[in-house]
Amino acid sequence: MSDSKFTFKQFELHQELCAMKVGTDSVLLGSWAHLPAQGNILDIGAGTGILSLMVAQRTPNTTVTAIEIDTPAAQQAQQNIARSPWPNRIEVINDDFTRLVEHFKQPFNAIISNPPYFEQSLLSPDAARTTARHTTTLRYDDIFRLSRAIIAPDGNLSLVIPADLYKEVNHTAMLYGWGASRLTMVRTTPRKQPKRALCEWQRNHFAPCTEQILTIQTATGEYSDEYKKLTQDFYLHF
Repeated sequence: MSDSKFTFKQFELHQELCAMKVGTDSVLLGSWAHLPAQGNILDIGAGTGILSLMVAQRTPNTTVTAIEIDTPAAQQAQQNIARSPWPNRIEVINDDFTRLVEHFKQPFNAIISNPPYFEQSLLSPDAARTTARHTTTLRYDDIFRLSRAIIAPDGNLSLVIPADLYKEVNHTAMLYGWGASRLTMVRTTPRKQPKRALCEWQRNHFAPCTEQILTIQTATGEYSDEYKKLTQDFYLHF
């Protein structure tokens, strides 16, 4: 890898104050999402900035807006981005996405999000963790409804969600005029059921959805060739 290429090892070294580590969900979405060669990209619920950093690495001619409602996480994102090669291309906004839509003056060519998803689980007693992991402040309904107003006509919306919620989430998407264009179900090993779904929607998309299955590890516990191929730009040891 070239010296200018960002890596997860470098990212973790820069997270001295970060309480939440880089997760597989963000790694998967940041590697998998279709991104434009140029234009504006929005990261909803940016956390400590990993997705925005991945997007900046993959698309050298874009600008990235990262929205994060939790103040400590937004501050950590700003610190991580300041230490990266792209501090001038990523803007961190510490605010509620649902209140910002009307202020965006230019449409986004792509929107990505690793949204809070434990909608049916018990809430954590820790306020920051609750905000990050639950749909108490950001719902799928909000994402699809509000994103429709700020996406470019040929733009796409990409999310990583629990696999067992895909049908319900896709139904919500269709209610707001989104059509699924790509779907990759992710399973840990060949014998396990998919745990995550990588999903892409486009406005008024009526063509069939491309569906695939991605297996992260082989039966012997090694990373699969398909996972390595997908994420190799971000791991030093791949």
